[in-house]
Amino acid sequence: MLTVAGLVADYLQYLVLAGRSGRTIGNYRQYLSNFTGFADRNGAPASGSANNITRDLIAAYQVALSRRAQPHDPDARISLATRNLYAVALRGLLRHGVTRLKLDVPAPDTVVLAKVGEKTMRRMEVEDFARLLEALSKGTPQELRDRALLEVLFATGCRLSELCGLTRRRVNLKTREVEVLGKGKKVRGTFLTQRAADALAAYLATRKDSSPFVFVSRQTVRHVLDLKTGVREPRKGVYPLAPRTVQALVEHLGMRAGLPDDLSPHWFRHGRLTIIARHAGLLAAQELAGHASPNTTRRYTRITSAELKGHFDEAERKERAD
Repeated sequence: MLTVAGLVADYLQYLVLAGRSGRTIGNYRQYLSNFTGFADRNGAPASGSANNITRDLIAAYQVALSRRAQPHDPDARISLATRNLYAVALRGLLRHGVTRLKLDVPAPDTVVLAKVGEKTMRRMEVEDFARLLEALSKGTPQELRDRALLEVLFATGCRLSELCGLTRRRVNLKTREVEVLGKGKKVRGTFLTQRAADALAAYLATRKDSSPFVFVSRQTVRHVLDLKTGVREPRKGVYPLAPRTVQALVEHLGMRAGLPDDLSPHWFRHGRLTIIARHAGLLAAQELAGHASPNTTRRYTRITSAELKGHFDEAERKERAD
């Protein structure tokens, strides 16, 4: 008899073998732990048969999710998008049970996905990027690194995790070509602008360490897990820049530059993809982004009302001219 806990463990192992990222697996583990905790309290204990997962249990779980409060605001409910994250993980679990393990559990579409409205993608504009660069602290030891980081982030359209994991051997400053290790460990190519290449070259010229990473932290001591003792111990070294450090830098510079409070590193990616789509087409943007479907890229590159108005006026001008 396969238990509820056994089903979850088998599914997570399948995700590992399928090459899903550690972050994805960690998120799924969290979402499914939430479900199994609810199931355990409602007649389907983790040590019991997986066949105890019923339609009624799933419906009750999703109702409970709809009533869940925000962690920092008891008066607000979690968003539909957040609820869907839990739902997608549960659908995957049921699909694994039905198709691979041939269990008598409900079909995946028993889990209802909430209809979420189109999310407006915020993006970095060239003018705002210039303001960010102006906000850098001039003459400080970290200015060269931070300037290079911003230029590379905006030029390549990398995700934050991809930028922090970028290694020197994947960057060719002469040809301005960059190999990015993306989601699912897929490698794709992107490019540096000449400004980004120059800024990166200036920063790397100051580096005396042998770290393979393009961007490194100024913090030289970190608490690292000792595999023998299982205890985190302080260890000196040269460490890659952490995503949270980049996030904090962008937020700090955004405040100094007077940009919106919700500014994030992902704006840089949106901005680059929009520039490429606008001048080279959607397929070029899709290739640069590493998206499997052009529909994903299209979400990042929707034109603004101002741009739409410009197209509208241009069409009217041409029509009148004819």
